[in-house]
Parts: sequence; structure tokens; C-alpha cells
Amino acid sequence: MAEQEGVIKFSYEFEKRLTISEVPWEMQIWRDLFVGYELIGQVPDRYGGFGFGNLSCRVGEAFSITASQTGGLKRLTASDYALVDDWSLDRNHLSASGVKEPSSESLTHAAIYDSCPSVRFVFHVHSPLIWHARGPLGLPETSAEIPYGTVLMAQTLKELARDIGSDGMIAMAGHEDGIIAWSTTAMGAGSLIFRALHQQAG
Repeated sequence: MAEQEGVIKFSYEFEKRLTISEVPWEMQIWRDLFVGYELIGQVPDRYGGFGFGNLSCRVGEAFSITASQTGGLKRLTASDYALVDDWSLDRNHLSASGVKEPSSESLTHAAIYDSCPSVRFVFHVHSPLIWHARGPLGLPETSAEIPYGTVLMAQTLKELARDIGSDGMIAMAGHEDGIIAWSTTAMGAGSLIFRALHQQAG
């Protein structure tokens, strides 16, 4: 049975309020590009109609992340982000605040931030083109036996990202079309994705 996209698999504490932290302008620019290439979005015939893809950026010791099931929105406002201010990969738990609940991939992003203090942006997209070419592209990948949103996925990503460093990209073999990229800058993370995409499309 295929996994159901967008299902939150961790426990969390959520304070419903308008998040006051400012989301960097780069987030909307990159989201617009990803939506245009259908790397983020919500399409009836993909993943059971659920929204897919999410972005986050470090905010001090916390991080802002697109809220759950916002993939179908054309443009996001501050209320479409949640602030994750504490987390534990071992306990599969986090605390967050905002108008909407955090993305189901929040612990995946947390794992990348844990791996390297200099990482500031994490982009998770869904690209069939990159995902199916992960072998020829030489992308590191998680095991196909590890589903998204699990403790094992988070821990595996943390270990892989720590070995790769402050800029990198990983294919999630157990998460259909799932690609995650990170960097010290939004341009760095986004460029990794588009470089791989255009390498295959060209």
C-alpha cells in the first residue's frame, strides 16, 4: 500500500497564534519557482490529491516552516508558516506555534538543522525526474525501507547530512519522488535542485 502524503506522524505541542518571526523574502521567491515547476503544489492525480513539498529557514535557535497542507496555495502569508522552536528526534516530538500546524515533514527539516549549525535553508520538493535519476546523478539516498516522517528517517538524514556538510541534497528512496536539499543560503539550496533537474531535462 502506498504511503499517504501529508500525514503528521510525530507528537507535538502546538500554540495557536500569529507567528511574529519574519519569514525571509527568499522563501516566497523560491516557492514560486518550485510551484511553477510542479516541485511543490497540489495536483489531483499525484499523491492522492494531497499537497506536497515544503520549505523552511532557520530563525535563531528555531526554524520557520510552511504549514501542513499549504501546497495548493498560490502564495503564502505569515499565517501559512509555523515556527518550530523545540524538537527531539529520539522522542519523535516537537513544539510549534502559528495559525496553522507545522508540515508533516518538520522533523525531517529538524534533522538537517541538527546536522550542521551553519545550515539556514532546507527545501523539500517532489521531483519524479530527479528521484528516478538519483543513481546516475550519484545522489546519496535513504533506504527504500524507511518511510517519510519516521524517527528512523530523521536520524538517517541527520547522519547523512552530517557527513555531506553544509550544502547537499539527498533522495528519499522510501518517499516517492522526495528530494531534500539544504544550504547556508536559499540560493545554494535551490540551485542544487535546479542543477539536478536541468541536468536530467537537458
